[in-house]
Amino acid sequence: MNIETLKVFKDLIETQSFTKTARMNYISQSAVSQQIKKLEMIFKTKLFIKRNDRFELTRVGKLLYEGAGDIIKTYDNTISRIRENFEDSKGEIKISSIYTVGIYLLNNYIRGFLSKYPNTKINLDYYEWDEVINKVLNDDCDFGFVACKKVNDINISSLHINDEEMVFVAPNSYQKPKGEKIDFTEAFKVSLIFFEKNTPSRKFVECVTKGKKVSFNVTMEMNNIETIKAAIMSNAGYSILPYTSVENDYKNGKLKIFRFSEPFYRPVYMVYNKRKKFSPPLSLFMNFMLNIKKNKTISYEEVYG
Repeated sequence: MNIETLKVFKDLIETQSFTKTARMNYISQSAVSQQIKKLEMIFKTKLFIKRNDRFELTRVGKLLYEGAGDIIKTYDNTISRIRENFEDSKGEIKISSIYTVGIYLLNNYIRGFLSKYPNTKINLDYYEWDEVINKVLNDDCDFGFVACKKVNDINISSLHINDEEMVFVAPNSYQKPKGEKIDFTEAFKVSLIFFEKNTPSRKFVECVTKGKKVSFNVTMEMNNIETIKAAIMSNAGYSILPYTSVENDYKNGKLKIFRFSEPFYRPVYMVYNKRKKFSPPLSLFMNFMLNIKKNKTISYEEVYG
């Protein structure tokens, strides 16, 4: 007895027709009869009785029909999972990302995706915000990841996938006047180390704080988050950065972080070319990210405690 034989029996009971069952299984009507006789020989009893042009199941036939349905469903699900993991997932996905998203947020997603689809190869490269968009437009990558600024281009789709909490980052020597949280006025009194003026991250902070009666006291401008963190550790100043980028440094006692008294999050987007035809691996990755968007929007309390 095999899966095919059980399927023929199940189809015959459901269609009540040898002709339809033969057509569904790409075999002859005589082959259908032979499969049924084979099952009856195995169980040494009739599986159904024909009455008024209908097949009425015997007690054994009912048990076999119910069991056949479960067995076939399990078999089909198993085959689908194998194909999903070892056939459709084969291929390469090219991703371009800004550094802060790629290193500190996206890498966790990629690890989760590869644990589910180990046969997929992912190439992740880091670029500036504008370069990521150009890579997507020129079809040099399959997906791009950026933050703060939504892409405004008719050829690009932007999927908002998450929000990262922005925190005030200080050297270990910093003694906060009072409270566990910090307000914008207090944060902007100190010497700040920011990204360069034209970067989306810098513009985003300026936009959020606009109208809050704060003045920027920027003493250093840099274009690399690792350099900014190193400068803070050396007591050169303070900054406002996504928590994901300073989480390990905070937990290892290298930096201090303070939440803002007002909610302060930066949006993260996955972008892709609307004209691009998705291969099976790209579709799997898209569905994976859509599921993250649906079920796991990052919040400070949820993820970091």
